[in-house]
Amino acid sequence: MERVSVTQAVRQFSDLLNRVFYQGISVELERGNKVIARISPILSESPLKVKDLNKLFSELPSLGEDSESFANDLENIRKTIPLEKSQWG
Repeated sequence: MERVSVTQAVRQFSDLLNRVFYQGISVELERGNKVIARISPILSESPLKVKDLNKLFSELPSLGEDSESFANDLENIRKTIPLEKSQWG
């Protein structure tokens, strides 16, 4: 991944954004030899829309006889793995 100083990024911001968009590169911005930010292209948009989720779920195959056992397994896993604490609160 390319690394540029914040000063250089400010001076060449338009060019930097064009390279991120057209070439798909990611760039780390540094100040005083410390990375403080990253500019990256966004992930491509999924063709699946929220309004289509119900249709998608209705078309999925049924778990059949294993569904209750599967649900129990998931519940047991949730009990054994501690929740990750959010850095926001």
